[in-house]
Amino acid sequence: SWARDFFDRTQFVYTNQLQSSWLKDSPPEMSSSPLVPTNPRDRISNEMLAAKRAIIREASPLHRFKVHLREFTCENLVTGDARTPCEAYLLIDFGGQKRFKTDFEPDNCNPEWGFKTGFHYNMNFLDQLNRKELRVQCFNKANSRLLGKASVNLHTVACGPEHYQLTLHTDHEEGEPKGILKFTCVMRMLSQDLTVVCSSLSLVMQGCNAPATLTLTASGAPTTSKTGDEHVNDVVHEHSAVGSWPGPFSFVYETTLKDFLRYDESPEHLHFVFTDESGTEQGEAYLEFRKWIPSLREKEQLLHFKLPVTYKGASDETEAFGNVGEVEGDIHYQNLPVFAQMVGGTWINDHVHGGRLFAEGLPHPKCVETPTVWQERPHFELLKVEGEDETDEIDHFDDKHLAQLLMRIDLPPPWEKRRERPGGRMYFFDPRARRMTWKDPRFLPENWDQRIDPASGRVYYLYHKTRGTTYIDPRCCPPGWDMRLSRAGDTYFAYLPAMKTTFIDPRGLPENTDPALDVLGRTYFKNHESKTTTWKDPRDDQPEVVLAHWRHEQSVRWVRDQVRREMQERYEVAHSDSEDD
Repeated sequence: SWARDFFDRTQFVYTNQLQSSWLKDSPPEMSSSPLVPTNPRDRISNEMLAAKRAIIREASPLHRFKVHLREFTCENLVTGDARTPCEAYLLIDFGGQKRFKTDFEPDNCNPEWGFKTGFHYNMNFLDQLNRKELRVQCFNKANSRLLGKASVNLHTVACGPEHYQLTLHTDHEEGEPKGILKFTCVMRMLSQDLTVVCSSLSLVMQGCNAPATLTLTASGAPTTSKTGDEHVNDVVHEHSAVGSWPGPFSFVYETTLKDFLRYDESPEHLHFVFTDESGTEQGEAYLEFRKWIPSLREKEQLLHFKLPVTYKGASDETEAFGNVGEVEGDIHYQNLPVFAQMVGGTWINDHVHGGRLFAEGLPHPKCVETPTVWQERPHFELLKVEGEDETDEIDHFDDKHLAQLLMRIDLPPPWEKRRERPGGRMYFFDPRARRMTWKDPRFLPENWDQRIDPASGRVYYLYHKTRGTTYIDPRCCPPGWDMRLSRAGDTYFAYLPAMKTTFIDPRGLPENTDPALDVLGRTYFKNHESKTTTWKDPRDDQPEVVLAHWRHEQSVRWVRDQVRREMQERYEVAHSDSEDD
């Protein structure tokens, strides 16, 4: 009873601190008043309080969100002093866990920042989203004054639209607006153990149960659960003399709701293949998850499905044979994410303009009384880009494991992965231009974005530092090198160890050879195999076929290094989360 009284008193003090810090417009983590028990005898029980909090964290599941922030702009900033230049920069606070600072934009009252970042946001209790905020403050570097600030709670971000337009105010919101802030925030709830359970399967051909061997596979790459156990979506291979398979058969995904139910050419699915005793295929069926999903208000609901079994034979024309039978069974889902952002729309000062719920039963912003559910699949003009290098396609890499890892790495928003057909070649779709390309938009250096010209369909690259564009791909630079674009549109390369620049492209060198710049900015080459240096460029006097081979080999090595780095960062994040738990 003494411990219970202590916890009640301490919780009361902590709640008062949370309220007072909120009224002071500073997050609780930054409150200056420490949590101190009011009774001296309670000081000895701080360890008991910490133990209680640890038990609560362990008992509650850890909810994880994938967050991407990008495209920050301001319009019509008011500096208050015409003699002071506007050199605006932003301080961004995401829920008190992540804080960022952008570069300043010189002499510009309508600045556009090239800032973009992605991270994981973790929390134990989803109801805390209503008490957490995404806060943005705009400062003038010329006089260190606050130009304005705006905020939106994370519950709105998690279930509202991706695009935001907020009015900047100072300490008193009833005063005149200080400008308009626009940005994009993609916040997707990640389920590490989304489980698809399939059971009570039966095959009917010519009106009766048909004996067959069932081969059941699930799309997607293997995943690892939050407990550290590896879930490999193995192929189910089981024979039944009566055409019945009770199951259950389980498949585990690490994904978000929008990725799991995505509308593209290669949706997530189950693939049923039936063969006879001699191994001859009798037919196949596909179950697309997006077509067999319950209302998210009843996530554990058991659905009964019935699918046509088709036979293609030697040709690819299914219609030549038609349906040869039916497969039916039950399917249900476990650990579905409970949050997904709306499709389209913009959040403008506490109101949603446009936008629809991604799926029925999802939570939505409180200002939306009766939201409509997005059902229609968008029809986009898919125009392939001619003249692109075929070696850019990821699936052509010989390392099969590398291709599987690449499937688990997200694309930068708003790019989408699609396929010509299930199991076919992958391409990348840009909804801004409504065009597609074979060129992978991932692993771009900081301050660079890949775009597609909607008129010509040609891929180009935007450099946010100078607002310039180029057709030259900035990737694949050796370690320590960066490709940059001057305000005049000239491409040059910076060597960070020497803090020097050059117009000589450091890429496309043979293995074991690295370029470098000396203190005078002169380019030389280091041969790690012979441990020598030389001024002579090994690319001189080489035929084009050799140079193309060197460029391709270096690009493959560079992509592998990026994938290894990404996987290592994911492992470190997961390891740190498990230690915190």
